[in-house]
Amino acid sequence: MADLAVLTDDVLAEILLRVPSPRDLARASASCASFRRVASSSCFLRRFRPLHAPPPLGVFCCYPAGRGGTAGSQFHAALSPHPSAPLARAVASSADFSFAFLPPPADDWLVRDSRDGRFLLDRTRDGSTAFTEVAICDPLFRSHDSVNEEDPAFTVIWMACCRGKLVAFFYSSESQQWCVLSPPEHYALSTRRVMGVRLGQRNHAHGCFYWKVALTHRWLVLDTCKMEFSVIDISLVLSGCVMMFSNQITTLESSDGRTTVVVSDVFRSDKRCVLYFYAFMYFRDSWQLLNRVTLPEEWGYRFRGIIGSAEGYLFIKLDHPKENLNDQSERHVEYFSLDVKTMQLGSFCRTTLTVSEAYLYCGFPPSLLLPSI
Repeated sequence: MADLAVLTDDVLAEILLRVPSPRDLARASASCASFRRVASSSCFLRRFRPLHAPPPLGVFCCYPAGRGGTAGSQFHAALSPHPSAPLARAVASSADFSFAFLPPPADDWLVRDSRDGRFLLDRTRDGSTAFTEVAICDPLFRSHDSVNEEDPAFTVIWMACCRGKLVAFFYSSESQQWCVLSPPEHYALSTRRVMGVRLGQRNHAHGCFYWKVALTHRWLVLDTCKMEFSVIDISLVLSGCVMMFSNQITTLESSDGRTTVVVSDVFRSDKRCVLYFYAFMYFRDSWQLLNRVTLPEEWGYRFRGIIGSAEGYLFIKLDHPKENLNDQSERHVEYFSLDVKTMQLGSFCRTTLTVSEAYLYCGFPPSLLLPSI
């Protein structure tokens, strides 16, 4: 075996770029000073990040206002034996998930989304709830809004109901400008509907974003390669399913370039929860049914949707166990991971508080991260 001392940093970098995951890189870096020096360099990290998706590290939960009238939020790190637990603990001890670094007052800011380690927050401005003040922030580096040309580029999609129709804009960190998008004319997107326009949980796969339009069997799709919207009828795959939650349908990327869609059939007469797995190459193509999975019987009344997907796993939210409903000390919300290939279930994390919104947090640990804002 060659002596590590004779290997140049360039050769070590090529070796470390080929490790399977950020978790493996973190372990390799901790084992050797040479590995640590190379893996922590900004040049290496800028090459490593595009090749490896950030691992799931925990769940960021928003809590409704209690008797005091103040809502709250908290990050819950992945717990052992999940493989992300060590990295999650490092992030939890380093990041400021209270967003105290944002312009005061801190209670005005509401989390709207989380992706690739960044958070999107907003607060009302001049009394307008449609066009609000927006902040993109990185809780690890306690920074927001400023953009460095070496940072990974990002885009913000913002939609609002205005004068009887849905309007949309996007912001590019590269141009640092807002541009207008044109959603298609469709009855499902008309505010003349009795309940108005309500969009469900944001999903993403292979360059497309998907939102289910509430109270319809329609998807609003944004193809980010073309920056074009479409409205897609998905009635065939939702037929017979009662869609009460926006997170009953989610997407994830397949290694063969196809998009996998998971539909949760919850409100069944047999009280069971069944997941249907479909796949397509492009969202306008016909969908192929891949699998049908029945979740454990006791999950039928606890299932509260799929909060996200990462690394070939679905992350499922379960409400309080039935036997604990009257015992406040034992009430908790649990999050489980489901391996899409093996259909194996594993515990991810939990909270003892009532959750109004939950966001799967994926990111790199501090040792492998450059500032992203």
